[in-house]
Parts: sequence; C-alpha cells; structure tokens
Amino acid sequence: MAAFDPKKRVVIVQTLHILGPDQNPRDFDWQNGGYLSFEAYEGFNAWCGRLPRQDHRKNWPSDGIQSDLSKFDELTKLLRPADDSQDLYLEAPKLGQYRESSNDLALRLINEAKIYEIISRNPHTNLGSYFGCVVKQGRLVRLALRKYSQSLKDRCKKPEESTGQQRDDCIGQIQAAAAHLHSIGLAHNDISPSNIMFTPTGQAVLIDFDTCAQIGTPLTKGGLVTGWKGPIAGEGRSFTVSSAECDTLAIQEIRAHLCRMPK
Repeated sequence: MAAFDPKKRVVIVQTLHILGPDQNPRDFDWQNGGYLSFEAYEGFNAWCGRLPRQDHRKNWPSDGIQSDLSKFDELTKLLRPADDSQDLYLEAPKLGQYRESSNDLALRLINEAKIYEIISRNPHTNLGSYFGCVVKQGRLVRLALRKYSQSLKDRCKKPEESTGQQRDDCIGQIQAAAAHLHSIGLAHNDISPSNIMFTPTGQAVLIDFDTCAQIGTPLTKGGLVTGWKGPIAGEGRSFTVSSAECDTLAIQEIRAHLCRMPK
C-alpha cells in the first residue's frame, strides 16, 4: 500500500465541446474544436483550467488519467493554481461506526485502501481519483482522495437544474464505471445518489469504496439495492456477497428515480 507521495503527479483530461447560444452545431469543428479541461496534481499542489483542444491534443491525446507526464511542468505553467483544501479530501475512519473491542473500523479502512490501489492500477475516468495514503507512526490514518462538491443526491433536490440529457449522461457514465469495476473482478455494492459525484465540468464519478470487494466475497456492509431510499421504501433486494448484479440493479433503480423527476 503506497503512502501519500508528495512528489506523485497526476493529470486528468476531459474533452469539452462548448457551443455559443447562436452557433449552429453543423458548423462546429467536432474533430478539432472545443477545449481540453485539465486537472493536474503534484502531492498536495493542484492546478486546473481549460486550453484550446487544437493546440494541446497532440501532447494529451486521450481523455482520462494520463500515463505520459513528460509535459507536466509545461502544462502547469498554463493552468491556474487550485486551492488544496477545495481539491483534496483526506478521508478518515468513520468513528461513528466504531464498536468497542472490534477492529472492524481499521479493517474497513485498510480494505478500502487496497481497493483504491487496485483501481489506481486500472483507472477509469468515472471512478473517484486516489492519490495514496497518509501514514503516521507506521499506521494508516487517512486516504488522500480528490474532493467533489456536488452529489447526485444534491441534484435530485433541485430537479429544475438538470436536463433529461444530463441525467441520461450521468447514468451512462456510472454504468461505464461499474462495468469497469466488474471487468477487474470488483463490485461496488453500494451505488446510490450519495455515492455519485460530479466534476466541475459535469462528469459523473462513482466514489466511496468501503463496501467494494472482489466479486463473490462475503459482505459485512452494503449489498442493499435500494437502501438509499430509507427503511421503508428501501426494502428491496439485498445481497450477502459482492455482486455485479447488485450494482446493475442499483443503477436501474436510480435511473427509474431520475425518470420520475420533473423535467
């Protein structure tokens, strides 16, 4: 398990197509136009911004987490520094779940760190970003994660602020995230509106992997398809082992919930 590395570098890229209010989509250069949205991290330092796609695509040829960081220093000179407190989230053990004479809390944090290590070796644009662990006196005390400001649960409270297309895009992106997890032998087991966050550009990201486990592994937490609906409405199907089906059914429930929202 990797300790938080103050020199570790990460770059995340996303293509943006932004049309003006009077611009005809038929006249837009979909091949080269638009922007690239950048997030760059080096330890606790962060930069962000967007640059013309046609000028920078050659150095950053694909979206998502970048493997070639040879242009990192050049890139950060073109971006604006971001406030670390806004972009980095240090996740601590959930002390409200502590039980006396039990090591469950420690095991959950260690398990979540192990899952993030697997994901960091198999990254996906729609999975939350992980930068490493904070270790004190040889003990894991925090997980260093990217911080997101808005969840799908937040958006559901203000349905007038999202379009039908945005909701469809959200579901499609979370389906892609879940499919990627399943392809590497993992299932999330707790997909809910609270665990779906959005980047500043509106991309959906699946977070919170303390219930994530190898498919077929017995679960000590999670496994409720509709647990996010509450103790009465949420009395849906439950799973006792980590299951891709649990994720699939949970996404279907969220899709149905979004479809019932006013447009």
